[in-house]
Amino acid sequence: MAMTEAVRAGLDRALPGGASVPLRAHQANTRWLEAAFGLAPGTVRSVSVIDEHSGTAARARLAVDSDATEVPGHLFLKFTPHHYSQHVLMNVFGLGAREVLAYHALGERPPVLTPRCYAASVNRFRGRAVVLLEDLSSTARFRTVRDSVTPAEAEAVVDALADLHIAFWETTRFSGDLKALVGRAPAADRLGDLIRRRLLGTMKGQAADLVPESMKRQCRMFFERSRDIDGFWAALPQTLIHADPHLGNLFFKGGSPGLLDWQNAMSGAGIRDVAYFAAASVEPEVLRKIERGLVERYAAWLDAANIRADLDDLWVWYGAAMTEFFLAAVCTAEAGDTMQPFEISRVGVERCVAAVAAHDSFTLLTKLVDAKHA
Repeated sequence: MAMTEAVRAGLDRALPGGASVPLRAHQANTRWLEAAFGLAPGTVRSVSVIDEHSGTAARARLAVDSDATEVPGHLFLKFTPHHYSQHVLMNVFGLGAREVLAYHALGERPPVLTPRCYAASVNRFRGRAVVLLEDLSSTARFRTVRDSVTPAEAEAVVDALADLHIAFWETTRFSGDLKALVGRAPAADRLGDLIRRRLLGTMKGQAADLVPESMKRQCRMFFERSRDIDGFWAALPQTLIHADPHLGNLFFKGGSPGLLDWQNAMSGAGIRDVAYFAAASVEPEVLRKIERGLVERYAAWLDAANIRADLDDLWVWYGAAMTEFFLAAVCTAEAGDTMQPFEISRVGVERCVAAVAAHDSFTLLTKLVDAKHA
C-alpha cells in the first residue's frame, strides 16, 4: 500500500488534470469556487491567496470578491500537503479522506461547534482531498499547544466532546456510510508499527531526557502489542471521536469551544477523547485536582442522554487512555524539529509524562489488555 501511494502521489504531481480537487491554493480559482457553491459562471469575480503554509496538510486563507451573498469574503482551504513525503503519508493513513468524511458525517447541524464546511471532496484516483471552510481568523479565539485551559474551559470542552459522542453513540452508520472510519488498512497499521518502533524503540531524540526509563520500556507495547491495544478499545462502546483534541485543534467563540482538524477522526471509545484533551491541554497540577470531576461530568452528560456508563469503568479507561497523548507527544518530539520545534513539543512530553505517571497508565493498560485476552 505504501508503495502504491508513493507512486500515486508522484504521478499526481507530474500529470496534468484533477482540477476538481485542487493540489495547490491557486487552483482554487473563480471557476472552482463557483462549482463548489453551485453558482453560475461569472458570479465570483476574483480569488486571491492571502497566506499559505503546509505541514501534514496544506492550508490557505482566500480573499473572495463575489456578487453572491452566500459566498463569504474570506475562506479557509485545507488540501494536499506540498511536501511529497507528507503527501504519501496523508494517503497511506487516509487523513484527507477521513477529514472529508468527518465533515460529511457532522452535516449541516453538527453536534459540536466546528467551522462551517462549504465543500469537501476526495479524488481517490489521484490521492487528493480538499475541504473549504469558514475562515475563523476574525471571529474566534485560538490557543497554542503550549497554553492551558482553565477549569471552566475544561468543563466546556468535556461537555462539547460528550455532545459529539452522544450524537454518534453506537451508530449503525459505522457499518454503512462511516465504515471507512472504523480501523485502518492492514498496510497502514504495519507502517504505523514501523514508525513507532523507529521512534520509541530506542529513544535517543529530544524526548529521551524527559521520559523515565521505566516508561521507555513500557511504551514499547505500542508496537509490540498494537493489535491487542486496538482490540481492547474496539470492544468498548463506539462513537465518532476526534482523536486529536489538543488545544491547537480547538477554538473558542464566546464561551463555547469548537473543534478543528478532523483528519484523525475515527470510531472509538469516547473516553479516549476526554483523556487526550485533558492530558494535552490542562496543566498537570491543575488537572490532578479536577480530572475526577471531569470524568464524572462526562458520565453525567451521557446519562442525561440515556447512555448508561459506569463511572468506575470510565475512570479506569480514562487512566489507561492517557497513553494516547503520550504516543502522539513523544513521537512528535522524537521526530525532531522538522515535525515540531522542541520548545513546543517539550510541553506536550512533560504533560503526557506527568499524566501517565499519575495514573500508572501503561500498567493499567497492560492489565486491561491482558484481561481481554485471558
